[in-house]
Amino acid sequence: MEMKVDSDFACCPDTPTLTPVMTVDEVIQAVLKAKKEKKTLRVAGAQHSSRAAIFPEDGVTLQLMGDLRKVEIQRTQWESEGIHFKKWLYCRIGAGCYLGKDPMDPTSTLENSACYQVAFHGFGFPALGGIIYQSVGGFISTGSAGGSLKHSFSDVIREIEFVDGNGKLQVAKPGTDLWAAVGVSMGLFGVITHVSFRLPKMDLVEGSEKQFTFADSMLGPDKDGKSKLKESLENHEYLRVNWFPQEKVRRVQQWVGETTSNGEIIPYKSTVSTILAAGMAAIALAICNCLLQKKHLTETDCRIIGTFLKPFVDLEEVKLFRDKWFKALPMDNEIHTDTILKIDFTEIWIPIDQCQTVMDKLQDLFNNQKACGNLPTEIYGAKESPFWLSMSYNQKMVRVDPYWWHYNKGDKRQFFSYFWDVLLDIPGTRLHWGKYLPHPNQVCGKSTFNLAYLKGVYPKMAHWLKMREKMDPDQVFVTKYWRDIFFP
Repeated sequence: MEMKVDSDFACCPDTPTLTPVMTVDEVIQAVLKAKKEKKTLRVAGAQHSSRAAIFPEDGVTLQLMGDLRKVEIQRTQWESEGIHFKKWLYCRIGAGCYLGKDPMDPTSTLENSACYQVAFHGFGFPALGGIIYQSVGGFISTGSAGGSLKHSFSDVIREIEFVDGNGKLQVAKPGTDLWAAVGVSMGLFGVITHVSFRLPKMDLVEGSEKQFTFADSMLGPDKDGKSKLKESLENHEYLRVNWFPQEKVRRVQQWVGETTSNGEIIPYKSTVSTILAAGMAAIALAICNCLLQKKHLTETDCRIIGTFLKPFVDLEEVKLFRDKWFKALPMDNEIHTDTILKIDFTEIWIPIDQCQTVMDKLQDLFNNQKACGNLPTEIYGAKESPFWLSMSYNQKMVRVDPYWWHYNKGDKRQFFSYFWDVLLDIPGTRLHWGKYLPHPNQVCGKSTFNLAYLKGVYPKMAHWLKMREKMDPDQVFVTKYWRDIFFP
């Protein structure tokens, strides 16, 4: 098998062979076989994590199919909440089932997706990411989240079923250490096979997308000169901000949403959802990227970059939308993010009470036009999570996502390092496990990304590592990528 050096810090197969498994029993047999043959075993979902985080250097990569993609509707039930009653849907979903349609998997359709099937019954997931290509197992195991301080995907999880490194089927339930440990475990505790949910009634999400100058935006200063970011995150049910900090742009796109049960359908349409618009955006990105290769940008260079980017954040354009929750919440789902507008990024989570520090540091950073790049920096929030290795474990967080166009010339890691160097020094800062991470022992500002750093920001890390060893004593699930991070 051909090998390639991934843009992260391990080797992975160039064209990995996926081994389909249809049932829990087949997963158990695959784990026992890998254990006996001393091979590494991993699972591939929508493959939205960095390649080295997913694929083993020399081992087996499972693809969950058949029963492991089914949505089993168990029952609906009225339950009291104080003086009120609320109806819930109980369901069990195969970990290989995609949340929405994965455009890269020919077997995936909207109709066989998790979101569509629960929405058919009038219920839904209260939080989703900007896209819904991910598998259920992959979404939870990397700690992925929607843009809300009021709702969380983890709120509705009831049980997590997985096969550990001993070939034993485990079921993790709320209130236990196993639950807290396996909820976000990057596939290092075992193969998640099913996830059970208790879902609320959900119908429509409505809102708007508008563009503002920085000064007039949610990021800009209030009457006391302080950023309105924290207040904005706290006051909206769903919020996503795209900040274009380039010298001749300095605009902010604000997407705001809230749940509702009434009104006509008004679909949300991204400015770059069509092939033509995506192609024009790609040309603009390529031109801006070429200019950014210069050692020193001139005033004319900055003006050209502004000329190409401003049309995508038109101050006069207002988009109003109202649609089914699984169409409105993933606002980037129709963008061609797996092809012509493929994006790489790191995702930096900082405690919500540090919003002002985040804004101060970013504004200083963006005096460097190379740190501004040719795309926006996304900012949004996340509700606290009960899972030990969740980036929002026990606290609300603000998230900063610097975007890198996959086809850019230059070094994406150098670009991400601009942000790591200024944000990792903020106490309590954590990084999304499924996105780009610094190299082990990389110095980021005054911090060093290593196990000591991780133990400092994840208070249960030592306990998690001990439990992981018990679940997988032979390191069946540990690739070089994860070994370098957790077992240096």
